[in-house]
Amino acid sequence: PGMNRWRGWLRGCLVLLLLGGSPAGAGGEDPYPEFVADYDVRVNGIKVGSATFRLSHLERDEYLYRSEASKAGLGRLLGSDKATESSRWRLADGRVQVLEYQAHNADRDDDDNAHLLFDWDSLEVENRGAGEHWRIAMPAGTLDQMVMQLAMLFDLRDGKTEFRYPVATRGRIKEYRFERTGEEITELPFGDYRTVRLQRTDDQRDQSWVWSAPELEYFPVRFVKQ
Repeated sequence: PGMNRWRGWLRGCLVLLLLGGSPAGAGGEDPYPEFVADYDVRVNGIKVGSATFRLSHLERDEYLYRSEASKAGLGRLLGSDKATESSRWRLADGRVQVLEYQAHNADRDDDDNAHLLFDWDSLEVENRGAGEHWRIAMPAGTLDQMVMQLAMLFDLRDGKTEFRYPVATRGRIKEYRFERTGEEITELPFGDYRTVRLQRTDDQRDQSWVWSAPELEYFPVRFVKQ
């Protein structure tokens, strides 16, 4: 398979990301420390870009999880320079409750450049993004694709081994499923860490794995999609 299109975070023929910095501590009352993390993005072993992820504490006990991906080297031949995603959320009964999600990527379809608003009073989610607008019912615990990464991290800290997440995307609710499949040592630029490996189980065509480091509050240090 070729490198014909920049796919961004966890997308493409084969994407490998390695953490370039460890989480930085924040207030003890936060559900997770604020952090800035830099990743390398590789396709078939060749670096094509980088991605930066930030978790910030906003006002009114809300949080913003944001990513910005940019291309380098051969990646500059694959389309637009930058792609961003952000998820504004809060903690409700100890669980992530997403409020707003936005994605901007000139290389993706209009339907992928979503702007989702989550109404927890009516249990409905609405898209006001570039593609077709829609409003659908959602079950309790519905997430977006971005904040699902944090929800998985919290569940790992709680000792779970199987993970199910309803996610609002393209006018429907899609269930993502993962399971913990083992442990191994992962080599990082700042040291070797014991990591737990998770594998996505709801999609047999696209295989995905996540490696998280317990010593770093189960922070995800490596992702592969094939």
